[in-house]
Amino acid sequence: MRTVDVTKKDDTERKAVAYAVILTSEEAIKLIKEGKVEKGDILTISKAVGLQGAKVLPPLLPFCHPLLLTDIEVDFKVHDIGVIEIFSTVKNVGKTGVEIEALSACALAALNFYDMLKRHERWTVIKEIMLLEKEGGKSGHVKRNYLAIGKVVGLGKSEKRGDKERCNEIKLIEEFGVEGDVHAGTDKKISIFPLEALSRIPSSKFTFGMNEITENISIIGIPEYFLLPGKKLRIGEAEILIERIGKEEYVDEGRPFAVSRWGRFGRILKGGKVRLYDEVQVLLEY
Repeated sequence: MRTVDVTKKDDTERKAVAYAVILTSEEAIKLIKEGKVEKGDILTISKAVGLQGAKVLPPLLPFCHPLLLTDIEVDFKVHDIGVIEIFSTVKNVGKTGVEIEALSACALAALNFYDMLKRHERWTVIKEIMLLEKEGGKSGHVKRNYLAIGKVVGLGKSEKRGDKERCNEIKLIEEFGVEGDVHAGTDKKISIFPLEALSRIPSSKFTFGMNEITENISIIGIPEYFLLPGKKLRIGEAEILIERIGKEEYVDEGRPFAVSRWGRFGRILKGGKVRLYDEVQVLLEY
């Protein structure tokens, strides 16, 4: 057993960016934002733990070379719906890369979030931990193009409120909406529904068929925690910025447009045609 011999490799500037996602409750997010987590300032402490997490690897991983790290950054994005995103950037000048150090920073910060939140939300979950980007060394600059990928499984539009006319193709107009749709030109220019969100709908409200989903684009394959306000989607020829989640709570009278509670509403950054079964990408930006 031995480590990889890097003696003869050239020293180069290296950088790695990693990412993690935590799912918790909306109540826990409220405590974080109000500074009421019982164990203390969870954001500051988690950032410190993340910074330390990039430094502690050699005693834990036998094939990980001790490195002189020249810069470590850890940042968070906290979302009201119960999602916390963690980003870490690690740099050095040396013979081997810092990918595992960046991943460790995210992992340790995520574990600290769990430790400090478990008193308030025991079922907090650490989800994705992934490398986003690395620079330096033989492979040079490598970057993921997207966070997640899915498919379009339904398209619809209507010139009046209510059921959408099912179709195989729609045209998106930049900063306007779906051509021929009642919501074009309003504050709900385009609507997207992830089928994964159907699990959120109470059985008593599940009174509609799949052909009655009232959003312009239905997609599958992308977890909801990637479909957050501020994220950009590439769908077919078009690009869309998600601006908010949901437009109304469940209603008990009349037709319950329950799907709209978890639909994503946004604006069109780049127009073009979207077709049934087109690929959907959550674009990578940080």
